[in-house]
Amino acid sequence: MSTVNTKKVVMLKAINLCKSYSTGTEQFHAAKSVNLELFEGEFTVIMGSSGSGKSTLLYLLSGLDTLTSGEVYFKGQRIDEYSEKKITDFRSNKIGYVYQSINLIPDFTLLENVSFPGYVAGRSKNDIHNQAMNLLQMMGIAELANRLPSQVSGGQQQRAAIARALINSPEVIFADEPTGALSQEQGTIILDILTEMNRKSQSIVMVTHDIKAACRADRLILVKDGNIDGILELGKYSIEQLKARENQIFEFISERGQ
Repeated sequence: MSTVNTKKVVMLKAINLCKSYSTGTEQFHAAKSVNLELFEGEFTVIMGSSGSGKSTLLYLLSGLDTLTSGEVYFKGQRIDEYSEKKITDFRSNKIGYVYQSINLIPDFTLLENVSFPGYVAGRSKNDIHNQAMNLLQMMGIAELANRLPSQVSGGQQQRAAIARALINSPEVIFADEPTGALSQEQGTIILDILTEMNRKSQSIVMVTHDIKAACRADRLILVKDGNIDGILELGKYSIEQLKARENQIFEFISERGQ
C-alpha cells in the first residue's frame, strides 16, 4: 500500500536574523538572533504585543527591509545577499504584500490599482486586464472595478489590495495587520478570503495582535522583545473550532506573560 508524503516543505528560513537601529547614543534591537522555518502551503501567523518586533520580522523575511546580520533563504536561495535589482524582481514576482494602511493609489480606479504591479513586471496589457478582472470577481467587487478608492468602503479597498497582491501569482502573501483598520464585519470578510486562498494552497504569513484573526493560523509564532517566544501548532481552521482555538491561543500567550 502506498503512503502519502506529508513532510512539510520549507519555504522561508531565517538563521541568526538580527536587526538593530541606532536611537541617539543607544541601539534598539528589533530582531535578536531569530532562527525560524516557515512552510509551503501554510497559513502562518506572527503575533505579539506592540513593539515586540513582529512587523520587523515580516519585513525582513519578505525582503522589504535589510538585515543587520544573519541569513534569509527563500526555497534554498539566500535572498539577503541579492542585488537591489534582484531583490526588486523577487518582491515583484515571488511575493505579494497586503498592508494595514491599504496603500491604494488614490487617482487610480480599483482595476488600475490591481493591474499596476503586472505592468511594472512587464506583462502584456490584455493578460493583466483579464486577470485583474478575475481577481476582482473572486473578491466580490468586480462591479466596483471603475471606481476610485475614495468611492468604496475600507473593506472593499482592502479586498482590492489583496487582489493587487495576487496579480503576479506570488508564491507567498505577506499581510501586515490586514484587518487592523477595518470593522469587525469587514475584517471577518478579509479573513475569510485569506482562509479560502490558503485552502487552495496559497502560502500566507500574517502579522496580527488580534486573537480572533490569529485563529485562522495553521501555525502561530509568538514574538517578544525581538525573539521567538513560542510556536503553537493549530492545524487547519474551521469555524466550529473558533472558540476552542481562541481559548488555546489565549492560554498560550498568557503562559508567556503577553
